[in-house]
Amino acid sequence: MIILHGSPLSGNTHKVRMALAFLGLAWDERLADAAVRQSDAYRALTPMAQIPLLIDGDFSLRDSQAILVWIAATHRPGEWDGRTPRERGEIAVWLSHAANEIANGPATLRLARQFGATIAEEHAAAVSARILPVVDAHLADRDWLVGDRLTIADLAASPYLALAGEAGIDLGDWPHIAAWTRRIAALPGFPPMPGWPGVADERTA
Repeated sequence: MIILHGSPLSGNTHKVRMALAFLGLAWDERLADAAVRQSDAYRALTPMAQIPLLIDGDFSLRDSQAILVWIAATHRPGEWDGRTPRERGEIAVWLSHAANEIANGPATLRLARQFGATIAEEHAAAVSARILPVVDAHLADRDWLVGDRLTIADLAASPYLALAGEAGIDLGDWPHIAAWTRRIAALPGFPPMPGWPGVADERTA
């Protein structure tokens, strides 16, 4: 049985949750809130004390992007992680954007507005202003970030862009991003995510 340590409101956890759900895999999700993550027991599982953390038998892996790479290579090789060197390179670009500009822009602004975190707001707003037009323009003439299908690029990049409204960003200004996030939410098996447009917003602790 796969065990996923995470949080209902974590976009990074939701990246992995989507992958597991779309694959039809069973998993046991365990809440790892701030108190749990500071415990010695959790730090024994992962030295970074972060979420998500995936455990499959005697194998464990941290970092949402790394987990997506492992899931794709294990369960959807080629289809989700690239059929050609070009696709694999393009997917890597979006994994990098997810871990850098999206994380340091929209995701960081959401941390401040939804959870009261102290951030460098001007920097996060400037990073958001750089990445949002890039993503929106890229999606202007395509349904998915890479190729003609869902890949881990979409899974990695979408949660914190779908949740941009919670960061004080109006997705009405970015119609192609908004349409893409709705497209993902319409896929069979999509797991509900509080705050994702078009998905029931019933927050749970």
